[in-house]
Amino acid sequence: QLQTQHEKQHNDFVTSYNGLVQMFEATSKENNELRQQVSNLSRQVESLSAHLQQLEKRYNKNNR
Repeated sequence: QLQTQHEKQHNDFVTSYNGLVQMFEATSKENNELRQQVSNLSRQVESLSAHLQQLEKRYNKNNR
């Protein structure tokens, strides 16, 4: 009886642990994808900012 209960608790623990490992792996993968997307967006923002600065210079030059 006690051994059966111990085996059940052990199996429940292993099942829970494996579930946590899967969740961690999925979360890590998602985080890496999000990090990549943020990096890409950051580059786009930097590019747009540079374009805006060029347009601003041209605008200021033309309106003197």
